[in-house]
Amino acid sequence: MPRTVLILAGGVASPEEAREAACAADFVLAVDGGFDLAQKAGLTVDLLLGDLDSLSSPLPPTLSVRRVPREKDATDLELALDHAVSLGPEKILVVGAFGARLDHTLANANLLEKYDLPVVLFHDRARVYLVVDQVELAGEPGDLVSLLPLTAEVRGVTTWGLRYALTDGVLLRASTRGVSNEVVATPFGVSLREGKLLLIHMPKGGGPS
Repeated sequence: MPRTVLILAGGVASPEEAREAACAADFVLAVDGGFDLAQKAGLTVDLLLGDLDSLSSPLPPTLSVRRVPREKDATDLELALDHAVSLGPEKILVVGAFGARLDHTLANANLLEKYDLPVVLFHDRARVYLVVDQVELAGEPGDLVSLLPLTAEVRGVTTWGLRYALTDGVLLRASTRGVSNEVVATPFGVSLREGKLLLIHMPKGGGPS
């Protein structure tokens, strides 16, 4: 049973991002075009999942492949996340979830409401964390942090290390109250009692947490 699963999706991502995430993973699941990213990053793929309609790299004969129909009711990334969850990991990392298609980007962000374990999305220098109870991170003063509710209401929200503090507060999905906060002390973080939200960390300088 892997502790951390890395999903390489077909969105915008660099080989450097993929290699960074792979350092913390013990199972690599490529989603369609994510296999090309794995090849560029020099990573070994444990499983390739998808309809295989966007591959440019030849597949090794020994590669484990789970092919799904092209016409289906879920994206390849959702199927990959479902499969990753079935492996029983403690955490899931995703590289390449966001891309040129706005519909896929929004759908992939909203999709995280479905899950109940830590998920981290890599996007350039930003990191997007699914928060289901608490997240604490390292950072630098001046880093930007946004809290975006995935559920209609998120209750019992308490933050620390941020300029605009919340103590047992409420954030609404139909509100921008949690956008554009700022790190003033490290570590910083957020805890909540009910609901789910995304914490987006955008470092001002240096690498992400």
